[in-house]
Amino acid sequence: MRKPLHLALIFALMISFIAPGIGLDQEVQAATTGTVAINEVAWMGTSYSYNSEWIELHNTTNLAVDINGWTLRATDSSPEISLSGSIAAGGYYLLERTNDNTVAGVAADLIYTGALDNGGEILELRDSSGVLIDSADAWYAGDNTAKATMERADPLVAGTEATNWIDSTKSYDGGNGTPRAVNSKVKGSTDRTEHLNNVSEAEGAINVYFNKCADVSYASSGNEANYNVNLETRLIERLNQATTSIDFATYEINLPGIVDALIAKAAEGIDVRVIADAKDAADPNYVERFKTMRLQVEKMVRGQDGKVGTADDIYVFSDSPMFAVEDSSARTDFGLPATPEDFPLETVAVGNSDETGYLFVEAEEKSTDAYYSPGTQMHNKFAVIDNRWVFTGSWNFTVTGLYGTETNMEQGVLDGNQQHVVEINWPALADVFRVEFDEMWGSYTLSPDSEAANFNTRKIDNTIHEVDVNGKIVEIYFSAGDDAVGKMREFVRTSANVNTYFTIFAWSDQGLVDELKNLWEGSYNDLEGTLTGFDIKGVFDQSFWNQWWSASVDMTGRTASQESVDNPNTRWANPAPVYTGNESRKLHSKTMMIDADTNSDPTVIVGSTNWSNNGNNINDENLLFIHDGAITNQFVQEFNVRYTKAGGAVN
Repeated sequence: MRKPLHLALIFALMISFIAPGIGLDQEVQAATTGTVAINEVAWMGTSYSYNSEWIELHNTTNLAVDINGWTLRATDSSPEISLSGSIAAGGYYLLERTNDNTVAGVAADLIYTGALDNGGEILELRDSSGVLIDSADAWYAGDNTAKATMERADPLVAGTEATNWIDSTKSYDGGNGTPRAVNSKVKGSTDRTEHLNNVSEAEGAINVYFNKCADVSYASSGNEANYNVNLETRLIERLNQATTSIDFATYEINLPGIVDALIAKAAEGIDVRVIADAKDAADPNYVERFKTMRLQVEKMVRGQDGKVGTADDIYVFSDSPMFAVEDSSARTDFGLPATPEDFPLETVAVGNSDETGYLFVEAEEKSTDAYYSPGTQMHNKFAVIDNRWVFTGSWNFTVTGLYGTETNMEQGVLDGNQQHVVEINWPALADVFRVEFDEMWGSYTLSPDSEAANFNTRKIDNTIHEVDVNGKIVEIYFSAGDDAVGKMREFVRTSANVNTYFTIFAWSDQGLVDELKNLWEGSYNDLEGTLTGFDIKGVFDQSFWNQWWSASVDMTGRTASQESVDNPNTRWANPAPVYTGNESRKLHSKTMMIDADTNSDPTVIVGSTNWSNNGNNINDENLLFIHDGAITNQFVQEFNVRYTKAGGAVN
């Protein structure tokens, strides 16, 4: 839902046009606690002089921060510094004592006077209204002998936490420190700056984007991953390049920028088809989310002119019918007419009951005016642009999925669920996805066919499953119908020789667990086996770590609270080093790397599919096997951060 900007943000945006040091086209972040961190303190000076003290601030957000009128002061009033200018998105601001020669070869953002006490200080950073933004209350780290600075371990964790400070281990001209640079031991894990290191527009390009951090110290030569990426921006840029067609399949969508981009392309005359998942509006888990989604979908159906049945409308179809929201206040907030009376008021059968409402999105029919229930999920999240680019992955196109909250979205803070996206420029692969789209759509034209459409278990295996993308083999499987998780089991059994690493939201498929157990300890049997030397590492989302059916229970050798035929609790005799995720929100990826960083066909398996019966046999999903060492290595770079944050150790 599009909301008015908070007054503080409006004020900050106004300031951006008049404050010195801020460009006229630069977005500016409103001041809130944690926006800027006291990131590094050279309280001991440098090897040149104990008087050469310096302090570094770090902007933790993806928007510039106006710091005019801010203060940084010690509680004993020495130093007491008035700040000015701005800090770029994800950038650093260097304060040097006395003159600009304090840090050799690095330009200061501000010169100050006043000494820091080697015995410790309490530093407070306050905005122009006196609001405390950050503080550091002692010298918890730093080495006077080695002239190693006190570095913040995580700028998003309080500066008053003793364990959140470390001695810098990276050398500079003056000792150990990282003036105006990423801290020495961060390795990307707390750096929130967007890094686009490997992006290509060439035919055959495979671009991978992670919305969370990655550790590029594990990159193969010239293969640094793209991380801290705003996935919404990447998708909008790709949509904006469309010249002929967009086929868009979405489990959920409530990001206004994406909706607006689709509407704009349709208004240009681009053929835009959208398949959206219908939720059970009575389910308390979906009430508000589905209400917001239907309002956004109705905007697409009406097109840029807001009128039903005109040339700029977007064609939208679903697995179960959608009825318009009738809340006049909510409709007005979204710029829609107060009532949906220009849609037909109908009573139709949905599942086993009749529903009445303003029907505005048609769906797959069982028979005339009788539809399937919304109990299953059209769980895909992919776009096919110009029958050339395929954009897919684990990311739902939602506020929660990328930003976490609407406030974060307004401030440009990527604190949503952990996700990945893969985009591939290859017409033959786009053809495969388009065949799948058309099967659900029911036709090859702009208009869907409710009678011919097939979703979930009514689909058939009708696509090719292997495409050579400029020398890189990519396998493609869709659910339901293609036994995608079964193909994973087979690949693990026949092709995994050295290692398997994974991050997974939900995993209940017993066969896949058992194949890994046999690789790990040479046995398929409960509490039996001897370590083989095969390497397994993994991270599970915390939501399902303790569920009796979760693969995590077997892999850690625990006794489940119950069993079933499909999940008999086959415990591993030698518990594997797998952990529950330690993310700010959900660990939402479904990623398995096999024989990474080896010469044994390194492969990464990615997509929308959770490794479960629903993911394999019921929901509409897609799964890619990418046989390529470089792409697999990029996933390793992201995996290693997830794994170490969860408590694991990497080599």
